Amino acid sequence: MNLAGVIEELKHTAKDLSLPDLRKLILDLKPDPTEISPYVQFTENRYARNLVFKDLNFEVLVLCWRAGQRSPIHDHGRSICTVYAVQGTLSADNYLRTAGGHIRADHSEDFKPGSVLSIQTTEIHQVSNLQSSEDLVSLHFYLSPLENNYVYSVMQPAFESNRPGYTRVFTHAEGI
Repeated sequence: MNLAGVIEELKHTAKDLSLPDLRKLILDLKPDPTEISPYVQFTENRYARNLVFKDLNFEVLVLCWRAGQRSPIHDHGRSICTVYAVQGTLSADNYLRTAGGHIRADHSEDFKPGSVLSIQTTEIHQVSNLQSSEDLVSLHFYLSPLENNYVYSVMQPAFESNRPGYTRVFTHAEGI
């Protein structure tokens, strides 16, 4: 199924899907490069969050990462997520909260093109492009839209509310 087919399927099923259901759908994704290329737009100062589609139940973004760019350490609030690695190597680091409120690294894994990563609502993690020169492009499917999450610090036993924005919003978004 291509990206347009996945979006069409999610329009009808997103509100009822669990994380294993979403993962299964994205494992069948075979995106056509021409349908993703209009959304592949980078920024030099931080990774780019390019909105492809959004309604009340889900959103789809193309995230573009230059070498060395990282997300903040964050959770997903009330959203589940499945990520499809399109190009480059996606590095995912998971963290655990200690009894004292600090976070510590727990697990790291790299995802090559065609790989799928699924993320629970409360999972604390960071996504990065740790390659020396290669760009990273990833497709992110959030059920429901990622609007109220938290960012964390390895330096302080604290977290703060976050409402991530978009670098670019394309015309396929509904209900924004």
